[in-house]
Amino acid sequence: MELKISMMTEQEKKEKKKKEGIKVTVKYDFIPELIGRPVAIEVDGKDEPIAGMIVDNSTFWIKLQDVNGRIMYLNKAYLKAIIPLKRE
Repeated sequence: MELKISMMTEQEKKEKKKKEGIKVTVKYDFIPELIGRPVAIEVDGKDEPIAGMIVDNSTFWIKLQDVNGRIMYLNKAYLKAIIPLKRE
């Protein structure tokens, strides 16, 4: 019975937020700025960064074309850093 009471309070909180008009903020995704640009990506578990060009971006994945032309899909959870490189 206690569980039911706590669930009701959670539901009431949600309804109160809806009534107050609180909006959920969306995090700004900067990856589209880097599409088509050369980058070096540091990946968790690899010693050397991967050099290439970001081809596409989704919620959880980055599509990367490395310097040899090979396509890789990298999960954003395992990325440590994305370093933009200067175009030559």
